[in-house]
Amino acid sequence: MMNLGDVSTIRDILFGSDIQSIEERFEQVSATIGDLRGSTGKDIEALKKETEAHLKSLDKRFEEKMAEIDRQVKQHVTELEKQILNVSKSDKHSLAEMLQQLSVSLIKGEK
Repeated sequence: MMNLGDVSTIRDILFGSDIQSIEERFEQVSATIGDLRGSTGKDIEALKKETEAHLKSLDKRFEEKMAEIDRQVKQHVTELEKQILNVSKSDKHSLAEMLQQLSVSLIKGEK
């Protein structure tokens, strides 16, 4: 029966430095993959925090813009209400003048 040491010896004889080079390269690739996993996780976490901060900023700007629009709408409604009231007063005044003139005309016509 052959043991593990014999297999390694046979492998070294058959493949020589090629196998050692492949093993070294495999270890380098494994280390690189480990590093990339770590940095990718950090990058994702940083991107997540940046995105959350950006969303909070957008939410704040949206709320401020909505408050400004609400204020402007209320101001315009108040101005329109004043204009409607002024038109009503003006119409009432004009109607009163017309009725007064009509009364005067009727009174003059009866005499």
